Amino acid sequence: MPTIFHEEMVRLKEEAERRGLKLSFKRLGEVNGVEIYRWIIDGWCPFFDRKSRKCTIHEKKPLACKMFPLVLDVKTGNVFLSENCLWVRQNGPRPLDDFPAEKKALMKVVVRLRLVP
Repeated sequence: MPTIFHEEMVRLKEEAERRGLKLSFKRLGEVNGVEIYRWIIDGWCPFFDRKSRKCTIHEKKPLACKMFPLVLDVKTGNVFLSENCLWVRQNGPRPLDDFPAEKKALMKVVVRLRLVP
């Protein structure tokens, strides 16, 4: 269940409404004054096309999805690889530099949450 920013939640709700989907979110609070939410996904992401195995909102997807399988613990600042990722389970851990696009999205989250001085 991705952690997302307020404007990402709004954008996802608008996209879901256009498609006749209903999404659920839970407000988690704030990190350094930035509101964050948990996107509650029951089963498959509603924007994932299981037939083509592709994201149907690729250009609009939240940063948490763009940085996956990298996961940021906002309390500690630690980054880890998600074991929920099939690729990670099959290939094992890799350094962050092996995930350049995901690392770029991660850095946007870090800057947005003001986790760096």
